[in-house]
Amino acid sequence: TENAVDQLNAILRRQSEDLQKQSEALRDQSRDLGFTDQDFAKLQAEVQKDFGISVDVENQQKRQAQDLQAVLNGMQEAAAQTGTVVLGQESFLADLSRAFFRPLASGQAEDRLRNVFVISGPAGSGRHLALSTMIHILAEKHWLASADVVTINGSHYAGSEQEKVFIQDIYAASCAPAEVIVIEQAEALYPPFLNQLMKLCQNEEVTLNKRYVLNKGKQLVEAGSSLVTQTVSTLKLTNKYIVFLTTSRKTLMQNFPNSMVEQILDQPAAQPLSPEVLLTIYQRLLNDSVQNAKKQLNVTLTLDDDAAQKRLAVLETSAGALALEKDVRQLNAAINELCLKQPEPVLEVRAEAGREWVFEVNDQRLAMSNLIRLEKDDLDAIRKEMDAIVGLQEVKDTLQSMEEHYKVTQLRQKQGLKAAPLSRHMIFTGNPGTGKTTMARLVARLFKALGLLSQGQLIEVSRSDLVGRYVGHTAPLTQQIIESALGGVLFIDEAYSLVRGKDDSFGLEAVDTLVKGMEDHRDDLIVILAGYSREMEEFLNANSGLKSRFPNILNFADYTGSELTQIAVSLAQGKDYVIDESCLNDLTIYFNAVQMNSAARSGNGRLARNTVEKAILNQSRRILNDPQARMDLLLREDFDLELS
Repeated sequence: TENAVDQLNAILRRQSEDLQKQSEALRDQSRDLGFTDQDFAKLQAEVQKDFGISVDVENQQKRQAQDLQAVLNGMQEAAAQTGTVVLGQESFLADLSRAFFRPLASGQAEDRLRNVFVISGPAGSGRHLALSTMIHILAEKHWLASADVVTINGSHYAGSEQEKVFIQDIYAASCAPAEVIVIEQAEALYPPFLNQLMKLCQNEEVTLNKRYVLNKGKQLVEAGSSLVTQTVSTLKLTNKYIVFLTTSRKTLMQNFPNSMVEQILDQPAAQPLSPEVLLTIYQRLLNDSVQNAKKQLNVTLTLDDDAAQKRLAVLETSAGALALEKDVRQLNAAINELCLKQPEPVLEVRAEAGREWVFEVNDQRLAMSNLIRLEKDDLDAIRKEMDAIVGLQEVKDTLQSMEEHYKVTQLRQKQGLKAAPLSRHMIFTGNPGTGKTTMARLVARLFKALGLLSQGQLIEVSRSDLVGRYVGHTAPLTQQIIESALGGVLFIDEAYSLVRGKDDSFGLEAVDTLVKGMEDHRDDLIVILAGYSREMEEFLNANSGLKSRFPNILNFADYTGSELTQIAVSLAQGKDYVIDESCLNDLTIYFNAVQMNSAARSGNGRLARNTVEKAILNQSRRILNDPQARMDLLLREDFDLELS
């Protein structure tokens, strides 16, 4: 802020000196021409009468000084007022306010693009809240004519087929009353569209490669004939602020030309929220819950004085204020459900903070999990499900190590220590049927439960889903797949088939788009490449850029005969069958022999499934010939254990 004051004072002094010199020169010239002070006064009165414009040369210098001082005061006031809403971001708010006031301080002419700047910072740090709050404050103080904002999301224009929509939306934004245009996920924009946007930001105008007209709904549409008049052939951006909003300034600006990077003087960066700020925010949110319970439900909600500290000790807060807002939403939902389920009106509720909220009402104690379905997957349940998977101990140990490292990272962050996050992208190598897809699905749920993913879905794809069939098709196709996987895991089976030699331009384009997507969405996307061990190694060696981004290589070993027998028993139980103990040893011998002969072709887990399903078919024939036999029992004679 002090630096901004110095800058504006310097501008003030320079402009005051210039005005003084101009005023003196004008006086001298006018006297040489025979004009007196009375003549100037008469001229000023006539201009005022005819046009309503005051020409006051004497006071221009003073008014200019007052205007610049007003700018400085306005800048400081906007930052301070926003700081009452957005906590712990004083430096960020000062930079943000300076970005808005820079064109005002420099005396920028009308009908120019006001400023282009980049806002960065981690999710949950208050970037969106700070921007919207400051815009409203500036509009209230009449520094902006409108508090409206136009938001353009780059992920909506990921391919060439979105050209018309992109042009329409940019044109609509340029004509809107809103003075602020926010560009989110600009990294996901189809490159030619991003280039157009860069030219607009630099030159304030670009020529369109097609002719457009406005339809009756004032929407831009392509001109159907060259005879159409009043066409729109250019896009212009004037009297607007263009704000790029991102989680990674470095990643975003790597997509900008050097001339654009040099033009962006303001780059406000929000910082991760400190434990003290998180505590203050959480206390505010809990106080709001108490007030809302009274206002909306007529319920007196009582919390312990240290409720916020207790919950913060167990909450995953890597998502910043977003994690706190989610927890309070669940608290409010549970209180609503509690009131609905009581036979009599509820007047008082006491909420006890701990690993989960517990409520006391009418001499009852009810846990939150008994009232609502918690959004967060249960870690213990996921671990039990993972432990129940036969074999794969090496894979399980690696995933447990990653989980433990993440928890230590959280503890370091809470103590104010540096915590370098590890890459979460993985490579699963192994033969078919070794559980790679099953484990990938559990990884998605596990990392969501840890707070590292927002959705936890698994998107399973192969080459045909990513590589296009014609020029210009691959990048948007791959981008759409990446967008669908955001918040979860993108699982690419037989990943080495993506690139079929150095001349496979489509495949190479898919890999390049994938790498870019991994960088752009590193905080909410995990990519898992899967396939045979040898082929995966050759693929990574041929694509060094990929290899460095996948440090976690998990090998899925072939199942042993004993493990396949355990899988067969489990599969049979899942179908309400029991395998007779007398055939367990024979099953193990059979499975060992098949695996020793050709584990790569056996199918591993699929071998166990096929064996059980074939035994069920054989048992059906036996049951028809012996109606007294147990219908749930699989005997040795039901299994075909002959080696082919």
